[in-house]
Amino acid sequence: MPCPWYQNGMCTSPKLPEPSQLVVSSDRCLAGREVYRLCSYYVEPEKKQKSKKGIERFTTPAPAEAQKYKPYPPIHVVSWRPRSGCPFIKVINYAGGYLAYCRVLNRLLTKHEILNCDRYWKTCPFYKIGREQA
Repeated sequence: MPCPWYQNGMCTSPKLPEPSQLVVSSDRCLAGREVYRLCSYYVEPEKKQKSKKGIERFTTPAPAEAQKYKPYPPIHVVSWRPRSGCPFIKVINYAGGYLAYCRVLNRLLTKHEILNCDRYWKTCPFYKIGREQA
């Protein structure tokens, strides 16, 4: 029986701020109870948590608007609200996190791109293209 916090290749332990693949070890997570209980991220599941398993605990229903972009949470969802000053970014609440949609690229931004957009939006080549098109 695998660890109750192991879901779809990700660790969903309540000790983590968000589900992560970085701490997953198939030798440990897929082994028996006596092995995965030794993991530093393991906690005994509470009865409330058993009603929602794994990653379902971290998610809330996503709005229909966000679903049309077909986000992949490990790549597109961030836990903080992006604060870019760029007028071409649309921030969307999604499953307990946030998505950032670039109107110039017509696609969702990855976590790394969101960080860059927050910090360097004034020098972004897509911002310049968007200004020229507007």
